[in-house]
Amino acid sequence: MLKSNTKKIIPLLFIALGALFALVGFFQLGFWVDGPGPGFFPAIMAIVMILAGIASFILSLKEEGEAKYFKDEFLVILGGVGIFVGTFIIGLVPTIIVYLLIWLRVFEKIGWKMTGIIMSIALFITIGVFGMWLGIQFPLGLLEYVVG
Repeated sequence: MLKSNTKKIIPLLFIALGALFALVGFFQLGFWVDGPGPGFFPAIMAIVMILAGIASFILSLKEEGEAKYFKDEFLVILGGVGIFVGTFIIGLVPTIIVYLLIWLRVFEKIGWKMTGIIMSIALFITIGVFGMWLGIQFPLGLLEYVVG
């Protein structure tokens, strides 16, 4: 019975987590303080997570029969877990680099030149916009204990 309901339960969990992240982003981190604050991006992503969870839940109501999962769906989950674990070990920015490199080269089979261009743009946005302009402090992983 649980297996057939997972396509309904998982979106509800995403909605609940999104609501928690939105609350933290808006009230604890500060959404807008003379411009976008540290909670701006997490709150926006939480709202997207809530909307995606609602859409997924509505779609799950239309499905009949037992839930079926595909290998590609688990790769997304594995990638998310990898980013989460990597952030604690080597920090967020190096984890993003490793994730992009693996995803673009192994799964998308993109050449080195295009991979370099995409990674440069992603790092410019990550470090330039979020790190420098918005002043968001990225987790350093275990380096935080060495440097700090």
